[in-house]
Amino acid sequence: MNKKYDVVIVGGGVIGAACAYYLSKCKGLKIALIDSKRSGNASRASAGGLWAIGESVGLGCGVIFSRKSSSINVNEYDPVAAKTITPHILPECFFNLALASNALYPALHEELREVYDVDFKFEETGLKFVMYDEEDRHYAEHIASNISYLSNNLRWLDHNELRDSEPYISHEAIGAIEFLCDHQVNPFRLTDAYIEAARQNGIDIYMNTNVTNVLRVGQRVMGVVTAEKGEISCNTLINAAGSWAADISEWATGIRLPIKPIKGQIVLSEKLPRFLHGCVTTSDCYIVQKDNGEILIGSTTEDVGYDTATSYPEIATLVKGAMRCIPELRHTNVKRCWAGLRPGTPDELPILGLLDGMDGYINACGHFRTGILTSAITGVITQSIVCGEPIPVDITPFLATRFNGVN
Repeated sequence: MNKKYDVVIVGGGVIGAACAYYLSKCKGLKIALIDSKRSGNASRASAGGLWAIGESVGLGCGVIFSRKSSSINVNEYDPVAAKTITPHILPECFFNLALASNALYPALHEELREVYDVDFKFEETGLKFVMYDEEDRHYAEHIASNISYLSNNLRWLDHNELRDSEPYISHEAIGAIEFLCDHQVNPFRLTDAYIEAARQNGIDIYMNTNVTNVLRVGQRVMGVVTAEKGEISCNTLINAAGSWAADISEWATGIRLPIKPIKGQIVLSEKLPRFLHGCVTTSDCYIVQKDNGEILIGSTTEDVGYDTATSYPEIATLVKGAMRCIPELRHTNVKRCWAGLRPGTPDELPILGLLDGMDGYINACGHFRTGILTSAITGVITQSIVCGEPIPVDITPFLATRFNGVN
């Protein structure tokens, strides 16, 4: 096999799927999406939060583990120990990217439902950071003071107001700060919706296909080599390979991007009556209830390579954090647990756009824990680059040139 395409997208997670969809709307382009379905796909280990502010201020990920599993004593749950690493606020350029992407989802949801008959379950829920003590309150105030220009998207709730809006939240909570523009989708359905719409628009999809090398002549990418389909030629290669993007960049350009897998473990409950009206995050975990009643609890952040195993200490700590926030969950069964690998970068920002000195190569990778949120704008950006149109946001801060040794 030696097919020729205008564009080949490597990676069928939510970023690659979004790029496939937006590019499939460009008339005349012949496009292929290649995905290997490796264990640990980050899109399958996401809460589906469109938490434009929550992620930008470091709260969307919930509890952060950088410690080894053995160091956590689950029999002695200590909420203070869960705060050993404090989430931090990302630069304003990411706020701009996240908010621009967030604004696309209502129309995108309507378009995919009406034109392609696919539904990724967009829900306007808001995101509440539940505060237990003065330390939490001080951090929330720190957040608010740093994003005063977004004050219209913030709402403070005292204990009674929080209990009125979320009756199952623990009496231990002293209040919350709510991010009004932060909503949610079903992450599984979002990825599948992008791919199905792209398929209906005529792209070729190669699932269970492993890219083993990139074809290059001088400083121009010419295609990819796959284990199952042989060589596939293209004019433009889009690197959307998630936690494996560094391999693709090295084969394509000779430069290994600083992307590595960061494991996140997730807990899913059985289907339950409606416990939550919105999404909730605490200093221990985040908790979201999906449209089918299941409650998703996450997540850890572990620098442990490509390990996708779940581990009892981390899972137990997430569960205990969730029960602290919603005591009624003590009577609930766990349905399943799993882990995904987020494509982490040193500054936690994605890597987008062209690479100086290389022709036929575009980065769409390194989205860490914000791939679901920023997939839409990444698809728009990639479409603009390929089609030679103006890019709707400034991607200068996200170019690979920001890293030493990348040129």
